[in-house]
Amino acid sequence: MAKKAAAGPNKSAAIRDYKSKHAAAGPKEIAAALADGGVKVSAGFVSTVLSNDKRRGGKGRRKGGRRPGRPAAQKMGRGDALSKLVLAKKMSDKFGGVEQARAALNALAQILG
Repeated sequence: MAKKAAAGPNKSAAIRDYKSKHAAAGPKEIAAALADGGVKVSAGFVSTVLSNDKRRGGKGRRKGGRRPGRPAAQKMGRGDALSKLVLAKKMSDKFGGVEQARAALNALAQILG
């Protein structure tokens, strides 16, 4: 396992802050300015951070660890489809059959609009 970096300033946040205040600054200029402030980063690292922000829409790191894409409910693999069918079968059994379960769902749909 890789060693954890020593605790210190958040370099990516420092890069984003500097870029927000100096929009025309390039990676070399940002790296030099941050080095003067005691944050040592390479121009390549600056470029990577800015590129990732641009690719993600300028939001920086995403909170919660989820990647962008389809919502989890829409991602249905074979195992997930089978489990949903099993749940639907259990529900229809509780309602006394498929027709009664369908009627209950239609009533719910009308209530929820």
